[in-house]
Amino acid sequence: MYKYIIILILTLITSGCTGIAKVRERHHRAPFEKQIEMGTYDIVLYNVIYPENYEDKIKFYENFDIVMKKLLVYDTTVNIMYPERFKDDILLLRNGILLPEEQLFAKVSSELSPVEKELIDKKVPIKLDKNVGDSQYYLNKQVYFWKKIVKDNEKFDSKKTYTELDKERLILDMKEKRKEMFNILNEVKLNLVLRIEEPYKKSKEEYWQEKDVYIDRPTKLVPKVFVEDNYIYLDDVSKEDVKKIVGEQLKFNSKIVIIENDLYKGYEVVDGKYIFYTGGKYILEYYEGYRINIVVKDVNLVDLLKIDEKLLIDDFLNPNSYKERQEK
Repeated sequence: MYKYIIILILTLITSGCTGIAKVRERHHRAPFEKQIEMGTYDIVLYNVIYPENYEDKIKFYENFDIVMKKLLVYDTTVNIMYPERFKDDILLLRNGILLPEEQLFAKVSSELSPVEKELIDKKVPIKLDKNVGDSQYYLNKQVYFWKKIVKDNEKFDSKKTYTELDKERLILDMKEKRKEMFNILNEVKLNLVLRIEEPYKKSKEEYWQEKDVYIDRPTKLVPKVFVEDNYIYLDDVSKEDVKKIVGEQLKFNSKIVIIENDLYKGYEVVDGKYIFYTGGKYILEYYEGYRINIVVKDVNLVDLLKIDEKLLIDDFLNPNSYKERQEK
């Protein structure tokens, strides 16, 4: 009888210790205690509203250039979240490629199709002399378009016979201005987070090989989210996938991933990478004494000039840079 009682007591003690061990395993000592004090931290992501139509995009990039210059001069820093549409356009501009809406106006006028001519007429409704010939007529409209975009000092002359070279000079002028914008952008201290608004929407144009993606359990999340190297924010992730992410059955290339969901808020660290959770009610806290919350604020581009955020989203990856900024 005593033998069975002793065995029962040992079993309870072992079970109790195992439970404590599991709790302790969920809280780790932070490696950055010397640089960042314990406490609750709100990381604010400023979600930049990127316009849909072309005219607003041009205005956006004008403001973008101004904002980047001022951020550089004032030596301020900020967490910016941007949509995939912005990423697609930025990649084109960085590589010296025109925006999709502009490519029609760079095409040789004599090679324009009837449909393309109709589009130009809709976008450039000015009245010009058609007696100059079809090609010259549409070339003049293309030049008018570029003069307006570049804000050329020389006024458009409706009676002048413009050439393809005139058009090319205007395009090169615009590309040079955009190149200057990227030179400044490279100097500004920004933390950029790519917002993937439809993480379950698959595109026919994307071909991702499953061998490049670590997936221990099936998921309907598109494979590109796992191989993206930029910091990413995933909208409205399902409970099933959130549980798999917490269980380390789905892993990401990105060093910082923010999961919008209905289950959890807080963060965990997996293989040295941060997984932040926002929107849920159950708290996840990886480092003991450090509670980290994600806050999203929609802003217009010019609003960034009023912000000087002290905490960047990757400061916990780079605590020394955080400490240096606090000591300034």
